[in-house]
Amino acid sequence: MKFTNFLKNELNTEQRIAVEHTKGPLLVVAGAGSGKTRVITARITNLIVNHQVLPEQILALTFTNKAGQEMKARITNFLPQDKQLPFVGTFHSYCLQLLKKHPDKLTHPFFSVLDTDDQQKLLQGIITRNNLKKRITAKQLSYHISQIKNQTIQPEEHPLYQANSFLQEAYHAYEQEKAASKCLDFDDLLIHALKLFTSNKDFKKEFQQHIRHVLVDEYQDTNVIQHQLLHEMAKHNKKLAIDSVCAVGDEDQSIYSWRGATVANIMNFQKDFPKTTVIKIEQNYRSVQPILDIANQVIANNKNRNPKALWSDKKARDRIRHCSYLSEYQEGIAIAQLLKVAQKKQSLNTIAILYRTHFQSRAIEEALVKESIPYKIIGGIQFYERKEIKDVLAYIRLIVNPFDRASLFRIINTPTRGLGAKFEELFYERWNKEPLLTFSNMIDTLIQEKLVVGKKKDSLQQFAHLFEGISATQKPTDALECVLERSQYLSYVKDQYELDEANTRIDNIKELLNAAAHFETNGIKTIEAFLDEVALMQDHRMQNTHDREPVSLMTFHAAKGLEFHTVILAGLEHGILPSNRSLQNEDQIEEERRLFYVGITRAQERLFLSRSRYRYTYGQMTDQIPSDFLKEIPNNLALEHDGSRTNELQQQQYFAQWLNINVPSPTAHTVMTFGAARKATPRRSGPIQPKRKTSTRLRKNQPVKHNKFGVGIIQKIEQRGTEKTFVTVKFKAGIKKIDAQFLTIL
Repeated sequence: MKFTNFLKNELNTEQRIAVEHTKGPLLVVAGAGSGKTRVITARITNLIVNHQVLPEQILALTFTNKAGQEMKARITNFLPQDKQLPFVGTFHSYCLQLLKKHPDKLTHPFFSVLDTDDQQKLLQGIITRNNLKKRITAKQLSYHISQIKNQTIQPEEHPLYQANSFLQEAYHAYEQEKAASKCLDFDDLLIHALKLFTSNKDFKKEFQQHIRHVLVDEYQDTNVIQHQLLHEMAKHNKKLAIDSVCAVGDEDQSIYSWRGATVANIMNFQKDFPKTTVIKIEQNYRSVQPILDIANQVIANNKNRNPKALWSDKKARDRIRHCSYLSEYQEGIAIAQLLKVAQKKQSLNTIAILYRTHFQSRAIEEALVKESIPYKIIGGIQFYERKEIKDVLAYIRLIVNPFDRASLFRIINTPTRGLGAKFEELFYERWNKEPLLTFSNMIDTLIQEKLVVGKKKDSLQQFAHLFEGISATQKPTDALECVLERSQYLSYVKDQYELDEANTRIDNIKELLNAAAHFETNGIKTIEAFLDEVALMQDHRMQNTHDREPVSLMTFHAAKGLEFHTVILAGLEHGILPSNRSLQNEDQIEEERRLFYVGITRAQERLFLSRSRYRYTYGQMTDQIPSDFLKEIPNNLALEHDGSRTNELQQQQYFAQWLNINVPSPTAHTVMTFGAARKATPRRSGPIQPKRKTSTRLRKNQPVKHNKFGVGIIQKIEQRGTEKTFVTVKFKAGIKKIDAQFLTIL
């Protein structure tokens, strides 16, 4: 009765049709926020309750254990307590179960599964024995092998395999090692399960007699092998051999091609399974209609999709704002002001800030820290806590404090210098005996006493040379660039990590250099002062670590599957979203657009879009072009607002008006340009008493405009006598000192 009422009252028409379908292939195209989990779990329950299908005859495959647990909990809620549940779990867990149940049908019947660490160790051994250290790392090799296995059952057919002879050798050596150890990796679980179906007709027949209904969740995220596996499970002689096969997914949310997923699987489902019933679920239960209008407009520009239009019963007005700012710093400040206002009305944990790449978090984090706004990073770590950032900072910490043991032992073998654990132990013990020696004195001592000889001695001397001529009073940018060049840390990152991860880490290091340049602009001129500022930021952040309601920061990818009352999409600029790496490939641009679509559809009630007109790169301002995706949003859906001409109080007022919250109104003079303010000063008759001008409208870090040099940022303000004000401004063309009367405040 409970499920009958649910079926009758809790499903919309399209959902009910999908749930009650029982025969043949079914493709459920479930838009964002349309209740796909409700559909797939209700479909399973309906088969058991209303069609007397035995639970063991149903197989439901998911992509995460979390999704599997949620689905099982919902099914359990409808079934009697003593009723057995069908298998609901990941592809990998089910394939492992299949292989364990049929050891007699395997080439190597007794096997264990390699975890990531074990796989890395095995690959590292192969690399060492085959003298491939200069060609590839264990992590890179693991990634390449996984890509090959996710896309073809025969490695010889993969272009990556064909193009790299050393990869072929490493691949075969890896397979031989696993075979000798009777081990499989996670990708092997899928491949060997697929081979069970393709090489053993009796096994396949037995499976199809036993399993009569197969369901796959998030079908847009399947790879080539998983797609082939579903074919073998469901078909015989090109015809459907079981009662039903159901794929649930949304090609508009396919954003994991870098993990092997291919959107072609869901797009070709009807061709692969003839006479497929297609049901589109377009009613969205998450977002208000204006947010869905924007999402629909953007994603309609993709060609590789099943056309659909999300709609909602939640009507609303003025729920999207699109603002541009002068720089990423002003953008971060504006976001902080938005949060300050919003928290008067809602908890911060109902708000998320999304960005395309990790390095973008730095300017936002700094703004949040300065305003004491608690935050947490989902699927990542705080900027100054990232390994590559801590590594590089450790080098300059050692310059400021040559007794810093933690920094020394962090970097003495990073990049690798052949100075292993035994050397570190020797160094540590010797240093304990003479604690008044600096690290460089200690290096000299070890060499003079011949405790370190040969290659280790050469490496140690090269390490000591890294710090020559760099002092604690040096400019942070100069010191960082010098250390990076001498240590060859960027080359180390490229060699150590797979391409995408290496690029991400290098972007973070570049952002550290931008941070140092920004601090210098604000008067932080030495390494020591720079490290102090970083430490203070960390201290402020740690004070808010235990706050129960932090705002969430994450990448667009990490936001998949989540939802928030208010979503802020930051850094919507050409080259960031879409990324520079996607610009030459239409398929990749479509995936970037899907990423933007996923970000938009995370928002329930309000959506804030922001971008910068300039970004700092090594202390210079570079032009930023608005994201092409922003141009796909009609003006009537999200009018652009120029936020570069507003101060913090005006920003608060702007956001308060949008959120219907009362805050103090800005005073009149804050909206006037400097030139206009001077003209507004009334003339007096008679002698004027000398009075020092305070120039309250000019302030440090304020954007200003000059007719010749364009837009710049104020670095310094100087009063000369009673009438003259000179301003030092950083323009794209360089730093200029200019009479304030020739500047316009933005």
